[in-house]
Amino acid sequence: MKKILIAGEGGQGAQSIAEILALAAHKADLKTSYIPNFGVEQRGGVSLAFVQISNDPINYPKFDRADILLIMCNRAVSVVKEFIGENTLVIFDGSFVSDDKLQELQGVVKSYLSLPAKNIAQEKFGLKSTNMLFLGAIYHEVLEIPKEMISTAINEKFAAYPEFQQNNKKAFEAGLQYATSKPDQQFKGRQKQEVKTVYEDDQKSWERFPQYCKGCMLCAVRCPKNAITMGKDLNFLGTQMPEVDIEKCIACGKCMEICPDGAIKLEKH
Repeated sequence: MKKILIAGEGGQGAQSIAEILALAAHKADLKTSYIPNFGVEQRGGVSLAFVQISNDPINYPKFDRADILLIMCNRAVSVVKEFIGENTLVIFDGSFVSDDKLQELQGVVKSYLSLPAKNIAQEKFGLKSTNMLFLGAIYHEVLEIPKEMISTAINEKFAAYPEFQQNNKKAFEAGLQYATSKPDQQFKGRQKQEVKTVYEDDQKSWERFPQYCKGCMLCAVRCPKNAITMGKDLNFLGTQMPEVDIEKCIACGKCMEICPDGAIKLEKH
């Protein structure tokens, strides 16, 4: 039996990974269970997926310790720590999960794979295929599922988006190849750095932090002067981020107050 826990931000495709794994296992005549567990926010909250794959009947869909744990984002680290056991393989995005967050797991994690999924996806496949790289890495640990079943499950999952099917399969293969090659690894993540976009005039400055913004649009909805719109810049989820018309902004601070991720900072000069 394989017990797999996938943890990511809402919108990163954690549930898609789980759905494809469960569907492929079912097609391979294996026993499988999948149960999602969403955070408070539909987008931007921690999204958990519990998957089990076995030759024998599965008694309960959740578990206390994972055989494979995938960490796709910073805020998932503290949430999933309790599911790590002596034999848990932890897979994480070394190009996105920050090193300061990973240090919370120092000494707890015995086996791991650092997969720079965000960087590889951005370079070769597009950010929307990041989760398929992770699917490939997980598949490396559950080879009892025939690969053609994974391919079929990807086709069915993305049947409404045929333009994504082949690209996602290529990303899956890249993730599998990376996990198979087992490159030299260090239990380290992305070095913390403050990246921001600043809009300002003589009276005020409005800052947006792309590494936190999920593109939820709450700031735009709350703005009483309609000064905030969704611009062309994309975040790590591949969704648009807000920009502000600084001349319309009255520095009321409502956008900063409502942002669930602390992605906006407003200051009066």
